[in-house]
Amino acid sequence: MYELTIVLGIMAALLHGVAYVLYNIQAKKGKSKPNIATWVIWAFLAILNAFSFHKMSGDFVTALQFFMGSVACTVTFFYVLITGKFSWPKSDEWAVLALGLVASLVWWIFKSATGANMVVVIAFLISFFPTFKGVWQDPFKEAPLPWLIWTVAFLITTSNVILRWNEQPLALVIPIVLFMTHGGIAILCTNKRKERFSVTVKKSNNFKYRA
Repeated sequence: MYELTIVLGIMAALLHGVAYVLYNIQAKKGKSKPNIATWVIWAFLAILNAFSFHKMSGDFVTALQFFMGSVACTVTFFYVLITGKFSWPKSDEWAVLALGLVASLVWWIFKSATGANMVVVIAFLISFFPTFKGVWQDPFKEAPLPWLIWTVAFLITTSNVILRWNEQPLALVIPIVLFMTHGGIAILCTNKRKERFSVTVKKSNNFKYRA
């Protein structure tokens, strides 16, 4: 069982990395329009999450995906910044970055990695609102495949936390939250695209009927 959990940890990390590669390729092609503020926030939160989760759980194997994410998220931020493949955000979205700084202060002042990680959870939840809103308005702002792969990776990590149970129930919070948020983007993007396609087909059929 122990060897299996190591394999699962590596698998989750690799899937996480593959999703980022696909995301960057699609961003280059213009199939995704990353929000620059969202990604700088996610990069900061990903780094903070990786270290606080590792400290809280005491388990490097279950934290592998988060360390991969911290590196890949930072690379993605610089990539979209350099290539200009981004859309400019509203100024109030930067408030989430302040919440990330609060998490850092909680860790530094109270020496609590668990407290810091729970603040990171809240920050992640808030930071996803612009992406959900953007996909709701235009499902072609994001491509569903990378988000689906991220969802599978977080599901594997969630399972691994359970398999490697070390009496830290709060260690389940962040992988479950990220599983739900990434899965939500994948589902919303897919469903909204189907709706757009159905409307287009219906309009085309009505035009043919009238003609």
